[in-house]
Amino acid sequence: MSAHVLRPATPILAELAARQPLLARAGWAMLWLLLACLVAMAFDPRSVNGVSVWVKPAKFAASFVAWFWTLAWAWGVLAPAVRDGWAARAVLWGTLGAGLFEQGWITLRALLGQPSHFATDPLGGVMYGLMGLAAVLLVALAALLGALVLRHGDLARPRAWRHAVGLGLIVGGAIGGFTGASISAHQTPHVGGVLSDAANFPPFFWSRDGGDLRVAHFLGIHAMQALPAIALLGAGTGMVWLGAAGWTALSLGAYALALAGVPVSP
Repeated sequence: MSAHVLRPATPILAELAARQPLLARAGWAMLWLLLACLVAMAFDPRSVNGVSVWVKPAKFAASFVAWFWTLAWAWGVLAPAVRDGWAARAVLWGTLGAGLFEQGWITLRALLGQPSHFATDPLGGVMYGLMGLAAVLLVALAALLGALVLRHGDLARPRAWRHAVGLGLIVGGAIGGFTGASISAHQTPHVGGVLSDAANFPPFFWSRDGGDLRVAHFLGIHAMQALPAIALLGAGTGMVWLGAAGWTALSLGAYALALAGVPVSP
């Protein structure tokens, strides 16, 4: 990759490290793990549910890159006096602990050639339950950070931007948690159709012949990036709130289609 392509990203990456260095470093660690998983796919023929054993840790690593870096960026929207308060510290250490635990177990199970989700062996079943608790903690802490941004945002930042970041985290945490819990309650993301992911399109492997709750989960979580993007396009505070309502409706619509067994693509 040429230097002139990397140069525009450098100030953004430096800003991430300045805003919240631990979350920024965690994002880098997940990025390197993602690359390692992609390399492993090329050499390891083992599969789980019809796809490479390394698909699951790769998808989660990619998700955590976005998660950690989004929260690191949001840190800079907090009022300076709040960034080192007890609530912010709880968000920081809880997010790091829960995220690294979840990613670590998923990666270990891939290394062993075993499923990390919906595992049937005794240890796998116990750890899957603990992963569920970690996931609940992650989305709850994201929503808490969003509430902190709305209530104690840095007044030097534009009002629409504060609302976009705060609402994005709250909507992402709430819908991400709801849809994730639904997947767990169903003991599968599939509703009808073939349960194997072998015939589905990479990189998400969403179902092509039945409903897939992962679509709504994906949309819900990425409200964290979608709503700030709306603000970056020049939307005012009212449009940000309207965007939050629209994104919520879109995510819940995808959830309803999944429950009805409608695939995301033919």
